Amino acid sequence: MNILRTPLARSLAVAVAFAMAVPAFAAPSNKWNVELKGRSKIDGEITLAVTPQAGEATNVAIAIPAATNHEAAAVLISNALSKEFGAGVYSIKTDDTDEVEIKAVNGNRDFDLIVVRNTADGLELTLDRD
Repeated sequence: MNILRTPLARSLAVAVAFAMAVPAFAAPSNKWNVELKGRSKIDGEITLAVTPQAGEATNVAIAIPAATNHEAAAVLISNALSKEFGAGVYSIKTDDTDEVEIKAVNGNRDFDLIVVRNTADGLELTLDRD
């Protein structure tokens, strides 16, 4: 008898899978920092998903040329996000030259931020919720 064929086991498996997926989107914030470290070894792309609370995600893809250091990558990310959202939704700026600060403005909702993809080998991203 296959244990996953029983209703209880299937329900438990679904509950565990859901519980593991929820923390990634469980705590939106009004301010996020993208911290960068390293240098891209190859041409790549970083895709970030910005999801307002109870809203739909907007994916922003940023081309990262080979040999781009963390400071230049921060500027590329800041410029791409600013172009996508304009000034009325988020305040986007580089902070300490290797960080991008994204903050909801004008009463806009808290939001979640995730790295969908990073193919810029050698360039590391860390997301910090404030």
